Amino acid sequence: MRKLHFKYISLILIILFLASPTYALPQPSYDFYVYDAANILNKATEEYIIQTNLELYEKTEAQIVVATINDLEGMDINRYATELFDQWDIGGSRLDNGLLILIVPAEGQLWIEVGYGLEGVLPDSIVKRIIENRIIPYFSQGDYDSGVLAGYDEILNYVEKEYDIELKSRTGQYDGEYESDFTLGYRSRLSNIFLILGIIIFLIVDFKFFGGWLTYSMMRTFGRGSTGYRGNSGSSSRGRSRGGGGRSGGGGAGGRW
Repeated sequence: MRKLHFKYISLILIILFLASPTYALPQPSYDFYVYDAANILNKATEEYIIQTNLELYEKTEAQIVVATINDLEGMDINRYATELFDQWDIGGSRLDNGLLILIVPAEGQLWIEVGYGLEGVLPDSIVKRIIENRIIPYFSQGDYDSGVLAGYDEILNYVEKEYDIELKSRTGQYDGEYESDFTLGYRSRLSNIFLILGIIIFLIVDFKFFGGWLTYSMMRTFGRGSTGYRGNSGSSSRGRSRGGGGRSGGGGAGGRW
């Protein structure tokens, strides 16, 4: 009787796990540094972001990725940005010095996710100020190109000062005040822990009572998925760019317009 009761509980857990929403995060574009699925940036803006990033990564291993999507699929933008950041391995693996600017125009939301290695120079307070003072005023008028460039150039200014470098490929001008005093902010990652525990429970139950049939079925389904959006600003002679193995630090800030 006890064994039968355990089977019923296990079956309920599996149903609840499968009924919970799943999210298919996009794959990065060929050029990696710009993923414009919402089609809000012109080619010149994309090329500027790509070129400055190529030089920045060569000198510091830092990466600043701009991604626009059409739909969060019900997910909180904070969590979406964190998971996308980690899946794309933004920033160098030694310093975790990546940064992701995630924009969802259809929902009027923006989030900037910061890796561990850049949290010192770009704490939550400064990131929030960049969003509110440099990016949102342009976005509110529907001028996404100017907003992205203004925010991106200001972020580049902080990164250049942090590494004591000057990027030759830069054309933007920074007119704000650099701040060195900050308070680090961290978010709870409890939701990720519960997700991992849920997956472990699912695998144990599946292989114990169903011989792994559910797991293999899901793997076959995902294996048939598409490869994701490819940016339209790539140059075939430049070669594919990828993440450097960095991880999110849990820091960042968001905004709405």
